[in-house]
Amino acid sequence: MPNLKMTGERVVPGDIRSLEEHVQLLRHIFVYEHVKTLLKPDDVVIEVGFGEGYGTRLLSEACGNIVGMDVDKKIVAYANTRYGSAKCSFKIYDGAHLPYPDNYFDAAISFQVIEHIEDDAAFVAEIHRVLKAGGYLYLTTPNRATRLKPGQKPWNRFHKREYYPYELKAVLNCSFQETAVYGISATEEIHHIEAARFRQGFLLSLALKLGLRHLLPKSADPALARLRGKLGGRNNKAEFEGEKDRFTLADFRVEENDVEHSLDLFGICIKS
Repeated sequence: MPNLKMTGERVVPGDIRSLEEHVQLLRHIFVYEHVKTLLKPDDVVIEVGFGEGYGTRLLSEACGNIVGMDVDKKIVAYANTRYGSAKCSFKIYDGAHLPYPDNYFDAAISFQVIEHIEDDAAFVAEIHRVLKAGGYLYLTTPNRATRLKPGQKPWNRFHKREYYPYELKAVLNCSFQETAVYGISATEEIHHIEAARFRQGFLLSLALKLGLRHLLPKSADPALARLRGKLGGRNNKAEFEGEKDRFTLADFRVEENDVEHSLDLFGICIKS
């Protein structure tokens, strides 16, 4: 099966072509590596919305068994072929009901998914249902405060909404009594790179305002994302090859205090 391609929604380790995309990949891997340290060797884990699958496989190194769930049959087939193992499998579900009984999993993972869900409270409630008492949910989503102006709609057409920290906590509290919202932050230079990427979303924003965005097929999004990067001067392959080693996972951190200015929000919930 051929490799997947990098899109605005899916980070693919084998298809990184720019410094900007390299930073996005590190940002995603960092939280997987962090949660990996929090899992126990005998934990049974579910990941709801696994992206490309590399993170699920990474987490399988630290737990007893993990299953990744997604609504896309092609992605599930791809992930099983590329990353499947005795401890790591991928299954399709309908996007609403997880095909597992109550109180089944020790931990649940859902990174960069909830912003895509129409009924976010029901999404969290379903994850809560399949967790055992004492089980953990680890969840990330983009931080609205650093991406959008007050009242601005998401320029990403796949996002139903984006959250301020207090908004995410309110949704999580609908099902979980014990919740905390932290941030995923990085060095000042990485924050500048990400801020530039958000500002250079003008093509998507303009098309959305003009009502033209939905006339374009979703399959065009990867090309649009990379065109946007080229127009912003950020997709220079020579620059990428020469400078990518400047950035590592050590440049990222979990932020407990200044959450409002973080890149992503990181929710941790415990089922009572």
